[in-house]
Amino acid sequence: MTYRYLTDAHAEAVLQSTYPQATQLPALSELLGSDLRWDQPARTLVFMAECWIEGTGYGQRLHTCAARNINSDKDLAVEFSRAARKGDPELVAAAADEVLTMVAEGVSAADNAAAEVAIGAMLHGGLTESPSRKPMFTALRTQWSARTPAS
Repeated sequence: MTYRYLTDAHAEAVLQSTYPQATQLPALSELLGSDLRWDQPARTLVFMAECWIEGTGYGQRLHTCAARNINSDKDLAVEFSRAARKGDPELVAAAADEVLTMVAEGVSAADNAAAEVAIGAMLHGGLTESPSRKPMFTALRTQWSARTPAS
């Protein structure tokens, strides 16, 4: 995970030059009220949020996260969870689906069955039950169960 604080013009230039194939994640962007993009070839989440930069004024915080680390990205989990508490259930489900797609891209496994086990374990382990993360992981588990056939 990396963070950069840039003026609006510099943020857009960095985004276009570093992540030229990044496409917007519409549901996640709407839910979080920020510009979130997914660069599939780089397997990187790009999160741009307006922020105050001391000495500059308002600008953009450009936050990137590799797909393999999405489940541990605190900013994403906290913001998603905060928005999910009050968000439209359909929008939350669509945003969770976008996150799951990125999570799946970050899993290295021998085959699909192993990948499903790894993703299932990730959705139930670690900090998934902490109050600041639980709403996101609850939404992810719900969408995951809808994606995977019952055993």
